Parts: sequence; C-alpha cells; structure tokens
Amino acid sequence: MEIDGTDFGASFAAMTEAVSHCRGGLGPVLVHAHCIRPYSHSLSDDERFYKSESERAAEADRDPLILFPRSLLQEGLITERELSELMQEVDREVQDAADYALQAPPPAKNTALQFLYSPKVDPTSAVFHREPEFTGEPRTMVDSITLTLYEELQANPRVVVFGEDVADCSRPALLPEVKGKGGVFKTTQGLQRQFGSDRVFNTPIAEAGIVGRAIGMATRGMKPVAEIQFFDYIWPAMMQLRDELPVLRWRSNNGFACPAVIRVPIGGYLTGGSIYHSQSGEVAFTHIPGLRVVFPSNALDAVGLLRTAIRCDDPVLFLEHKKLYREPYNRSPHPGADFMIPFGKAKIVRPGDKLTVVTYGAVVEKALRAATEIAASIEVIDLRTLAPYDWETIATSVKKTSRVLIAHEDVLSWGYGAEIAARVADELFGHLDAPVKRVGALDTWVGYSPELEDAILPQVDDLVRAMRSLLAY
Repeated sequence: MEIDGTDFGASFAAMTEAVSHCRGGLGPVLVHAHCIRPYSHSLSDDERFYKSESERAAEADRDPLILFPRSLLQEGLITERELSELMQEVDREVQDAADYALQAPPPAKNTALQFLYSPKVDPTSAVFHREPEFTGEPRTMVDSITLTLYEELQANPRVVVFGEDVADCSRPALLPEVKGKGGVFKTTQGLQRQFGSDRVFNTPIAEAGIVGRAIGMATRGMKPVAEIQFFDYIWPAMMQLRDELPVLRWRSNNGFACPAVIRVPIGGYLTGGSIYHSQSGEVAFTHIPGLRVVFPSNALDAVGLLRTAIRCDDPVLFLEHKKLYREPYNRSPHPGADFMIPFGKAKIVRPGDKLTVVTYGAVVEKALRAATEIAASIEVIDLRTLAPYDWETIATSVKKTSRVLIAHEDVLSWGYGAEIAARVADELFGHLDAPVKRVGALDTWVGYSPELEDAILPQVDDLVRAMRSLLAY
C-alpha cells in the first residue's frame, strides 16, 4: 500500500486495512507512507543550509499538525473555539512537564553507579549458591545446557527460547514427520516439542532483531533466552547490546529492567572453523557497563551459571565455547534443578604456591596440562564469570605465589588479560617477584588451515614456556 503519510485520514484507513489483512491470516503487508521532515532537525541544525525556500514551503504546506486540524474544522467535527482550547490544553501540559523537569534537583554525584544492576536481585550473593545433588551418568556440556533450559522452561512460564534454527521445525505441523534440528549444536533440540512453538521458536537471520526482540520481551516482564548462532555473527546486534540492553535500568532510574539472557557459542580450536566460526572477542562486551558476561569451562559450571543467568534480574551474555560442548574430560552428572553458582566467584581448579595462572574457557584445560607437564606447584584459577570477575581470589593467590600468568584465547593486544595485569601491577606490585605475563592469541584472525589455527591460538607449549620463564625469573 502506498499512501500520503502526512494525511491522517488516509494513514488511519490504510493501517486499519493492513492490520485486518494480517490478523485475517492473509499474509504480510507493506505500507509505504510518504512523509516529510519539516523544520530543522535540532537546535544545532539549520535546514536553510540544505533546503531551498520552495522545498521548505512545500513541506510546510503538508505539515499534518496544520492539515489535520484544518480537516477537522472543514468536516465540522470541531469548532474554532474547541480547537483553540485543545491547543491551549496541550501547551499547558507540555509546559507543566517542562517546569516539573527543570525544578527537579540534578542527580547527586554519588549516584553515577546506581542502578547499573538490579538493586534487589544480586547474582553475586550467597542466595545464588546452591549445592549440587548429582544424579545420572556424566553429561556433556551441550546436554547439560539443554537439560537446564528444559528445567527453567518448566519452572517459569515467562521463559521463552528463540534464535536462528533453535526450534525443531519452523512449521509445527511437520513435527511428527521430522527428527528436528534444535540449533546448530543441538543445544535446544526437543524443547519446541515439549513446550510448544509459542515458547521455543525460530527467528529470521537478523541478529539485531533477535536481541531487539529479547529487549522488548524482557522490559515487559518475560524472561527471554535468545541465541546468537555464532559469536562471529553477533556484530549486527552491537547497537542493541551496547546502547539498549545494558542501559535501560540505569537511564530509567530503575523504572525499567531488561533481564534478557543472550546465549552465544564462541571460540576456536575447531581445526577448520575459519574467520566466521572461530573468533573470540569477549573483551568487547566485558567493557560494557551493566552487562554480566559469563564463560563456563565445563558442564557442571555451565548448568549452575546458566541457571543463575536465567534467574537473575540483569542482562547476561552467556558465552559457550563450541570446542567444549562435547569434550569427554569436562562432563558431569546432572547437579539438580536448583543448582546455581554465583557470578563473580572463581574456582581454583589446581592449588599451588609458586605461580598463579588466571584463565577461563577452553584455555583452562590447556593450563592444567601445562602445569602437569612442568610438575611444579602452580595454582590455576578458572574465572568462570568475566564481568564481574573474582578479584579477591586472584589477589589472594598472587600474594601467596608472587608470580602471575594471565592466559586467554582472545588476541593478546588490548585483550581481557590486560585489565587484570594492570590491576595486579597497580595493587599488588609489592607482592611480585617477577613481571606480570600474558599469553593470548596472535593479533590476527583465526585462519582456515588447522596448522595455521594452531599457530595463532595459544597452545599448551605456549603456556609451558611462559610458566617456565616466570618460575625461573
């Protein structure tokens, strides 16, 4: 439908017809409304610099704020006096609102950090510490995530799961005839069959739309658990993830909350994933105030941290390393339907007193192998959550060992380890017996060739060399 968007009557009639068409199940409608942008864009803009007098006059003649009242008068739907009174009423309402805002005191300086996160639900607190009650055989990380999603969908009717290909089938009528997809990595397989297409459904291939939908649902009281199919595809949604999702509570002075969970498979070590399926880049998101960033290294932590993410009241970016989905070494029996791990609580996966290694994700296992190869008393810390991170555990360990290595899969320069290294140097300098060292990927993309990928990403040998260097310093 093509209409004059400045004509109220034509616009109302067209949209009434369009809505009726859609609700009647007749398909989508495109309404192309021709509008104007009369008058300068802002106080700092002067449209006379780029619009001719004739163009400005033509647009002014189509101003709906002039045309619509005129049409009401012509149709006899309102009198001159009633129109004048209505305009005065509107002017008073706007002026009263402006006066109210101008009279309000400015925010106190000590409120700058207020309402970045929920003031009532603290996912770093002991409330989110629940001990495991193990049952069944050890499960892979991917199976553990699926079961946790199932339990949370069952426990909370407000939970919805959506993303590209996450449903078993886009056309529910065909479910009896197909095996079902359930995501590229099968993390959501079977959930649509269990909970229906209103709660587990596919979306268009549009990451900004996926996150935008999650934001809208979360602000209206739902608990969306959205999936970005690969971390490498997340960037079209960056505007939503950076400027909308994490700021809603803060900018509304706690008037709105946006507790959405965005699940994202991430990482390399895939021997052939190449540029669009192998990158890290989590540091771009740990830099965002108001956003929780989680990165489990094993099946047990994935369960506890995902449940905390879904049950907390803040936006969470939940990163799932693709290489860890089906690794035999990180499996765990199911810890129960209420098992949770608080955010910001690291885990010492190998105690020691000669060297501290701070790491997360797929590099945890590589650090353990490197420490075993050296056969020294090396302490390995798995951060588990990157924002917030457990500074207390790091500081306690460094004070004990006097040496620290920070290792991650993301590129080395301006990487996640740089912040921790800077803080160690700033606050723990007097406890150090050696320089702070980092290990990370080369400052390039993960290539297609397996040999090239091995050279780019940090390997056990790289960690061994760094550990020996620090121990010998």
